[in-house]
Amino acid sequence: EPPTHAPTNLKELGVHYVMIVLGILTALGLEAGFEALHHRKLARQTIEQVEVELRTNLGEARQTLKQNRQSMEQLNGVYAEARKLVEQGQAKPAALYTLLTEKLRISVSMPGLRRDAWDTALADQALIHMPVKDLRRLSEAYTAQRDAQQSIQMTFGSVSSLSRLTDATVDAEFGRGDPVDLIKALHSYRLTLSAVISVETELEKQLAQSLGETTAPSH
Repeated sequence: EPPTHAPTNLKELGVHYVMIVLGILTALGLEAGFEALHHRKLARQTIEQVEVELRTNLGEARQTLKQNRQSMEQLNGVYAEARKLVEQGQAKPAALYTLLTEKLRISVSMPGLRRDAWDTALADQALIHMPVKDLRRLSEAYTAQRDAQQSIQMTFGSVSSLSRLTDATVDAEFGRGDPVDLIKALHSYRLTLSAVISVETELEKQLAQSLGETTAPSH
């Protein structure tokens, strides 16, 4: 209550002063408490949104990894057959063309790695309210995504295996081309696909670790 009269002595002045100070401190404490609750709620919501995004990315990484491993298995079979034809002296263009077109699917699958939730958290500064442990594990996941994308881009930038294999297939179709060149193109394609599989395996491992999930068994 406001004083009914001006303080007449030091005791009354002290009482009024303490009441005013306690009122201000209480108001500041309540404001800080509400703001802390808001920040914790914001951090919790951000963690949930980021984890949903990362789980989606993990699912895509596992799916593309599975597809690439299947392609590698198929490629290894074609490579072995092509070598056998060459070693037996039966590597005629027609036989090679039939082998490539009927048994080989040229494909390298890459996951679409989203980062919208993470970018939003950066923009609205929600990350500064996140517990350090959670911030570290989620940051490591997005760093792994960036590194994986860069590694795959570098792999395709430095190796022209897909174009070489396409050229070899076209040559075989028209009855031209060297069987050994085809073997080299297949081997180059194997190296490219193997590099992509290796990158995606590490990505899947890091995303699963950041989310506290078990890494899918390799095939």
